[in-house]
Amino acid sequence: MIRRISIRPAAIVDLDQHVAYLNQNNSQAAMRFFDAARQTFATLARMPSIGRIYRTGEDETQYIRRWSIKGFKNYLIFYRSDDTVIEIIRVLHAAQDLDRLLEDFN
Repeated sequence: MIRRISIRPAAIVDLDQHVAYLNQNNSQAAMRFFDAARQTFATLARMPSIGRIYRTGEDETQYIRRWSIKGFKNYLIFYRSDDTVIEIIRVLHAAQDLDRLLEDFN
């Protein structure tokens, strides 16, 4: 079953910032990145369990998954899903402070 894709506002801002950064030097790379992100979201909607579990906080039940954007391995999608929806929480570069940026995802 393909899930509906829901993108949190923080993830939209993340995407916009990454596209703007890439666009400064290479507009074609920026467009490829945006298209690859959309395609990866669709892949996750079809197969949400492919992402690696990323634990947040001390509570063992609090976790999300992460998966890299196809062709842009340093850009990570953080998400969670249920039977009907895949929720894109953040789209971050691997060099960012992931723990700090994800500490308040709930």
